Amino acid sequence: MTADNNSQNTDEFYIGYAKIPPGYKKFLLQFIPLLMLGIIAFAVIVPIVHDQFNRGGIKGKQELEGLLVAEPVPHLLVPRPGNTAGGSKFSSYLLSGPGKTAPKQPILDLLGQWVKLNGTVVSRNNMTVIAAKGAEAIAPPEGAPRQPEAGKSLGEFSLVGEIVDAKCYPGVMKPGRTKTHRGCAIRCIAGGVPAAFIVENSNQDVMYFLLADSQGKGVNNRILDKIADPIRITGEVIQYGDLFVLQADPKTYQFVS
Repeated sequence: MTADNNSQNTDEFYIGYAKIPPGYKKFLLQFIPLLMLGIIAFAVIVPIVHDQFNRGGIKGKQELEGLLVAEPVPHLLVPRPGNTAGGSKFSSYLLSGPGKTAPKQPILDLLGQWVKLNGTVVSRNNMTVIAAKGAEAIAPPEGAPRQPEAGKSLGEFSLVGEIVDAKCYPGVMKPGRTKTHRGCAIRCIAGGVPAAFIVENSNQDVMYFLLADSQGKGVNNRILDKIADPIRITGEVIQYGDLFVLQADPKTYQFVS
């Protein structure tokens, strides 16, 4: 039995210097449009799904006038317009630097004074931070207080939540929390970005607490090993206007399994 030398192999084979075989061409003409539609759908759907993890965002560059306060972390108190009877007279803006840092030293030198401050505002729910770029001292508005409102103790609480940095979480990064964001959050908090504690109840209502030690000082470099894990903190909650501060010795923070 002999092979038929006249038989031809009909399998198509692509050679770079030759024309594209008809079968390959047909496949590509069908595949490329589907690929483009898939890319477009991916670009539209993924940001929508991704945003569900962080409804905050960058609100743009702003110039604000207010009282620059040092403790427990640097923040700006901006007077609220109109009648504030029964509520806080100020809106609180946490401060960071332009990057994963605390505000620059020329800004920190103005702590305790009324200033005109400019930077980029990032906000999520009732947490707002301004990445400060510059500030200058100004005269206080007529009748404006020269000291922040006194803190009011709300008692001792034992709360379970997650430590995040108060810059990425409000909207600079998405999702800005959990273990996927741990490395970034550690760098932010180590660099001087305020540390915040997120607590959610069974209805997914969220409260934010700034973290301070039992003397009311910042705790950034003492909590780096506790970031992005479920943590229980037992301490005193003190309210300063629209800010809530949870004061506790970082050594007493407990991991929750």
